Amino acid sequence: MVDSSSPVTLDMISLPTVRIDLNVPTLDRIIEALLPELSNNFETVSVDAVQCPNLTCSPFNLAAEGLNGDEMVIDIGSPSFLLPLVNLNKVYDIRDFAKVTGTDPLFVIGAGAGPWPHVGVNCEFIGNVRLTSDDSVNNNNSSHLYKVDPQTGSQVHHRLPQDETRFALLANFYTSRGMTGEVLKIVCETRNGPLDFVTSIRKALAKYFGDKPVGLGGVILIETSKVKVHVMPDFSKIPLDSEADLNNWLKFFEVSTPLVALGYLVSHDPGLDLRPQHFHLFGNHGEGGHYHHDTEPTTVKYTAYLNVAKKLIRVDQPETALLFGKD
Repeated sequence: MVDSSSPVTLDMISLPTVRIDLNVPTLDRIIEALLPELSNNFETVSVDAVQCPNLTCSPFNLAAEGLNGDEMVIDIGSPSFLLPLVNLNKVYDIRDFAKVTGTDPLFVIGAGAGPWPHVGVNCEFIGNVRLTSDDSVNNNNSSHLYKVDPQTGSQVHHRLPQDETRFALLANFYTSRGMTGEVLKIVCETRNGPLDFVTSIRKALAKYFGDKPVGLGGVILIETSKVKVHVMPDFSKIPLDSEADLNNWLKFFEVSTPLVALGYLVSHDPGLDLRPQHFHLFGNHGEGGHYHHDTEPTTVKYTAYLNVAKKLIRVDQPETALLFGKD
């Protein structure tokens, strides 16, 4: 267990920040990009533009109703702050995001490393937060974390308290005003190809749009199958210098569905050391973690509601890029 004394949370407006405009295709063009490629990887595929359902309802249980309004993706920190040894000073707060987005109300969903000063150990974070500038009763922190029990090696699920909006080291978020509106609905069943669901979407966009980066973010419901995930244990005391070291340190699990995944993907990195895709899962049955792929492809069903980001914000990019650790 790490020293529970809490470092100072970094002031986001003092950190190096790059903002770029993304390629923002119409939903029809994205559908055109996705349908043939997803059909090479799944037996049954539909991709449509629909009105977003109320995502505060079950099974999604998100902090805001929709994915529209001032849509952005944010990549903050880096695996370089975790590997080969951890930098414990890299602690951030979602409450600072309004300073860099200017969005109010602000709805933030996504995947990162959890607030170890709160829980006492390294952990996986599933951010799910709605904030307003007046701190009204409409604020909602429905975030989750998963940690590894050092005694049993099993994963442990926590719901974060309303006032705990920190995370650490690295994270990837989709942000919006949480308004309802038109979004992409992607349904894929029975995987018969080699790619996981998120990678199949990202690679289809990369093939169609090339070096013009497209960002998507939102929510994925995995209704059936089982899913391979990892949960980070407490920070390694010895350097993790390779992908093999990293995988030997991580704790892998096969978890049961239904599961809800939150995160983002970006089709092309314009030289910003981006994590190209990152989704974390949570479930009412207490299982979750970092999404890798389904493990029962003949039974799997994915239903995703995703929206197109207009801007990308890169915060606290390290000076030296790590060459592994982004899968």
